[in-house]
Amino acid sequence: MTIKQHTTVESILRRLSSAVSGTERLLYTKEELHRFAQLHTDVWNEDTSEYVIAEAFTDFFWNSDKPCRRCSVCGKLMRTGYCLNNGDAYYCSDECLHTEFTDAQWEHECDTNADSYYSTWE
Repeated sequence: MTIKQHTTVESILRRLSSAVSGTERLLYTKEELHRFAQLHTDVWNEDTSEYVIAEAFTDFFWNSDKPCRRCSVCGKLMRTGYCLNNGDAYYCSDECLHTEFTDAQWEHECDTNADSYYSTWE
């Protein structure tokens, strides 16, 4: 690894951490995080947005043995939470869910739409 790539790896990981409020370190090892970043050093530069990096991160682990989703409200990564309409939105907590739904509205959503639910992704 060259110095330039190492700097880019660290930059990618710094922007990822900012986008997901540090939750990546709770769910993944340093090795897994570095593997993700190293795969993108030739594609991304310093102008690549935090949003693009965070979305690519969830895509990278989507079908792995350690999948995660990203909360649509606060941006944190999660393995347990609410899913709206098969992935139109995700909520990591009651607090985030309640920014868009009351308890009664969420209950109605789940009763009328089998693609809205609470789950653990494993």
